Amino acid sequence: MATLEGRGEYQLSGSTECGGKITTSTIKPGERFIASKCDEKDCEVDLKSGIKGTIPRDRIRLLPGEPLARLNFDSCLKEWRQLQSKRINSSADDVAAYSAKKYHAGLNYYKTLVQASEGDAKAFRQLSSLLMDGEAGDENEINKWILLHVAGDDTYAKLLAAQSSEFREGYAAFLESPFVSHPKAYLKLHFPKTYAILYGK
Repeated sequence: MATLEGRGEYQLSGSTECGGKITTSTIKPGERFIASKCDEKDCEVDLKSGIKGTIPRDRIRLLPGEPLARLNFDSCLKEWRQLQSKRINSSADDVAAYSAKKYHAGLNYYKTLVQASEGDAKAFRQLSSLLMDGEAGDENEINKWILLHVAGDDTYAKLLAAQSSEFREGYAAFLESPFVSHPKAYLKLHFPKTYAILYGK
């Protein structure tokens, strides 16, 4: 977590994770946000609103003792709903959706994401069993992480509870991947039911 260094506001130019257009957001003094991938010059930041952007390193004060805020991927469900009716004819249209369609019996990737986010256990299993390599695999991994946030703790915990213990063990390892620093602490704080199913209390 981080906040602004100094008293003045900062105008951040950024966009949301899914389908976001470039927009400007005013960060006020004292406002908390997530700072990641900092170098000597800049830090990438995630605001509570879901907007992502870059702030000069000298305008940021890190707050290392503060627990990580919950990431906001609300824009993704809207995008998934729009994309489920998009015609996919090649990987140039959408690499993950094309891979799902071509190698998994015409599976509509974004429709499956939407269904899983609404608690459909079959759709959840389909997403988890997709075999994708390269860029398609990377995109699917990111979307599986986003799905946790879009579905919410109650729905996600129910989806996991309906799976085998082997499946849950694999998913626990997946969610410990470096999407955020200290992933188990992040999950325990923001997704306690999911955490309890995967790791126990």
